[in-house]
Amino acid sequence: MNEYLKRYIELKKQFVATNNSPDSVRSLYAFKEELEYMEEEQAKEVLVDVYDLLDFKKDAYDLLCQIGNRSDKKTLKRLGTLKDYAENWGNHYAIPKPKTPKEKQSEKEQRLQLGLPTFRYHPDPLDTGAFDESKEGVVCDCCGKTTHIFYTNPFFSIEDIAYLCPECIASGAAARKYNGSFQDDLSLDDGVDNPEKLDELIHRTPGYSGWQQEYWRAHCGDYCAFLGYVGARELRALGVLEEVLDDSMWDEEEKEMIRESVNGGHLQCYLFQCLHCGKHLLWMDFD
Repeated sequence: MNEYLKRYIELKKQFVATNNSPDSVRSLYAFKEELEYMEEEQAKEVLVDVYDLLDFKKDAYDLLCQIGNRSDKKTLKRLGTLKDYAENWGNHYAIPKPKTPKEKQSEKEQRLQLGLPTFRYHPDPLDTGAFDESKEGVVCDCCGKTTHIFYTNPFFSIEDIAYLCPECIASGAAARKYNGSFQDDLSLDDGVDNPEKLDELIHRTPGYSGWQQEYWRAHCGDYCAFLGYVGARELRALGVLEEVLDDSMWDEEEKEMIRESVNGGHLQCYLFQCLHCGKHLLWMDFD
């Protein structure tokens, strides 16, 4: 057994034993990046296994096509399996690389440099796709100024609005001007009695885009922060799958659906976190 294969087996054991923990996923990514610079045949063979384990199905298939022995029946069978995944999934469902605390802090600093306001209930709106960037810039419909960051998610108003800048959302100017909201005030968890918190959520917080009607979770007497779109793999990588299943909102059948969910699939999960105790919560819907 070569050294590359030994390392892969140990990393896979750690990955399985810890239920896809963030540290185990980061270790696999580091090994993947190391192997990608190797020219040895043995390294490339193991790289196929690493790609496959992390669900980079297209990369695994493409590499095996290059190095695989097509006279070997096992190789041909694996190529057939990987081809189906590669054609239907590509690398779309690859397990994401968890960010370190240092990387998260660096991203926050970059967002501050961009002048992006702080949104209490949606802390990383660029990361979640609530905002997009334009090098040329677009004109905000609310203030009339050119902005290089603009809103992309639902805004509920009578008028059809093309572009809103982060500042007009954060100040409430957009909601006031168009008598609109970024979240339906009836599609929320109960338990928040402060009207100022409701106002901040629906009038001054960028929303998210769901398959059906978006719903906002609450905990500890306050609305939660929206963290992004996830499936079971992302939840395992973040180490919060069992935590989100510990929720009286879900029955056993729904919990099983969450365990089998795929980010971007027919059942989409949306991840929230309590601002006070840190508990993670989900909402989910179907396309």
